[in-house]
Formats: sequence, C-alpha cells, structure tokens
Amino acid sequence: MISTVIALPYELALLPLTLLDATLSGLSVTSVPRVALDRAIGTSDKLAGAVFRNGDIAKRGADRLERSHKLQRATQLELEAATRREQARETAVAGSRQAAAKRSAAQKRAMSGLKEADAAEAHGKQQAKAKAAQSASAKKAAATKRANARSAAVTQSKARAESSAQATKRAAGRKAKSDLDDARKAKQGAAKNRADADRLSNLTEAKRQERKQG
Repeated sequence: MISTVIALPYELALLPLTLLDATLSGLSVTSVPRVALDRAIGTSDKLAGAVFRNGDIAKRGADRLERSHKLQRATQLELEAATRREQARETAVAGSRQAAAKRSAAQKRAMSGLKEADAAEAHGKQQAKAKAAQSASAKKAAATKRANARSAAVTQSKARAESSAQATKRAAGRKAKSDLDDARKAKQGAAKNRADADRLSNLTEAKRQERKQG
C-alpha cells in the first residue's frame, strides 16, 4: 500500500509519456519513435519500480523492454530473412542467367559443331568427287592409251600385212616377168630350133635331090 502511494506521483509524472504512447499507437511497433518511447517508458518503469520497491511497476517496465526487444529482434530477423530471400532470388536469377548463358553457349557450340560437321562432310564429298574425277580421268587416260596402243598395233599389223602383200605382189610380178622372159627365151629357142631343123631338113632334102640327080 505504501509503495503504491509513493509511486502515485511517479504515475502522474509518467502520464505525459503514457498519453504520447497512446498517440503513437497507430505507428508500427518497430518504428523509431515507438521504439524510443518504449525504451524510455520501460527503463523508467523498471528504475522507478526498483526505487519505489514496486514490483508491478518494475515488472511492467521489464515486460515493456522485453516486448520491445523481442519486436525489434523479430523485425531484425524478418529483415534478415527478407535480405536472404532477396539474395536467394538474386542468386536464383543469376543462376538462371548463367544456366541460360551456358545453354546458349552449348547451343552455339552445337551449331558450330554441326557447321563444322557439315563443312567436313562437304569437304569429304568434294575430295571424294575430286578423287572420283581423278580416277575417272586416269581410267579414261588408261583406256585411251590402251585404245591408242590397240589402234597402233592394228595399224602396224595392217602396215605389215600391206607391206607383205606388196612384197608378195612384187615377188609375184618379178616371178611372172621371169616366167615371161623364160617363156620368151624358150619360144625364141624353139623358133631357132625349128629354123635350124627347117634348114637342116632343107639341106638334107637338097642333098637328097642332088644324089638323085647325080
């Protein structure tokens, strides 16, 4: 009872702060004015309760201070949680960007690989085509060479045949001429022999006639 009577002037002196607390009730419990007021009233109550040995006032001050501290701590934790969430969101966004960049780089590498593969395939086809053309040209050249060789062989064979035929013809001509010469000589010999035989016959007949006449 005595502590209550003694504390009454304190309560009256605290009345302006109590009215201000009611006025600031619309503010957030974590706003700077409310936090400062809660600390002031709580500290004052706690100190007055100790001085006046009034447990209710002291407990009221301690409760206000503890409530203010818990509210500040909760606000701080919420801010930290919000900061972490924002950091996590930024990390996720950065990760998404990095993943998108990696996907884009992978797609570019894949496209580059496809282009290189297409270029290699085109180069291979070009080389194969060039080799095929070279092989075909070589085969054509070889075939032409063989055809020319065959044509040359045929020409040579034909030339040899013609040369042999000409030689045979010339030999036949020479033989025919020789035979004609022999025949002419034989005819001339036969004519001479006939002439000789005729002269001999005439001579014999003449002698025979002479013997008859003698």
